[in-house]
Amino acid sequence: MKIGFIGVGKITSSLVQAYCTANIKGLEVYLSPRNSKKADELSNRYSQVEKRVSNQAVLDAADVVFMALRPGDARTVIRELTFHKRHLVVSVIPFLRYPELKELCHPASHACRAIPLPSVVNHNCPIPVFNSSEHTQTLFSYIGQPLRMSTEDELHSIWTLTGFITPFYDMMDTLSQWAIDHGVGKGNANKYVVDMFQSLAHVAQVSEPIDLKALAKHAATAKGLNEQAGIEIRKKGAHVSYREAADGIFERIEKNLLETK
Repeated sequence: MKIGFIGVGKITSSLVQAYCTANIKGLEVYLSPRNSKKADELSNRYSQVEKRVSNQAVLDAADVVFMALRPGDARTVIRELTFHKRHLVVSVIPFLRYPELKELCHPASHACRAIPLPSVVNHNCPIPVFNSSEHTQTLFSYIGQPLRMSTEDELHSIWTLTGFITPFYDMMDTLSQWAIDHGVGKGNANKYVVDMFQSLAHVAQVSEPIDLKALAKHAATAKGLNEQAGIEIRKKGAHVSYREAADGIFERIEKNLLETK
């Protein structure tokens, strides 16, 4: 498998580490010279990785090409490249819609948009993909859990949810700090909170079908601790705050998409 990356930032770094630690025979990874320091670090760390002299040299060597450029630079950089029919193009570029991506990458055989997170480095990451193919599904299954999106609008709605990583960690930190304030050692408090939420998420992951409302109701024993916490938090409007924050992020994404048409 020959994979190339145009643009070497945080997401590319995470993807490269994920692929290089996956069980893939014959893996070859080619990096563009953009962000030369990071490209050098990755090529020195992994024998499968090589920094090429130019963006075009990456395309000439690779069959799968990840486009990981800043939105402001993307169109100019891509227009300078010559694609081949054999190329499968995966864009992780914000605000570049599929129709324009396809046109810019012509005559590549396939193009798609995906939203991997930095956590992909641990091979435990949902990866929404629009216009996914079987090849793309296989490509991402090595490093995470690919999730087909039926429309770009669906992709943008899911994209909105990536803005809740910081609030999630903030919530866990708040609960851990509460436990510390009530006599629990910091190490135990942090580990319990992290492991508790991981185990609860796993219960939901293996449910068929996944029904979050039913799981919440099941946990809320009459007059129990979960029922009490649920009632108090709902009364304070915390759930509404999450929806309002999601609305704000979604509006920002939609505005940027309109401005970059």
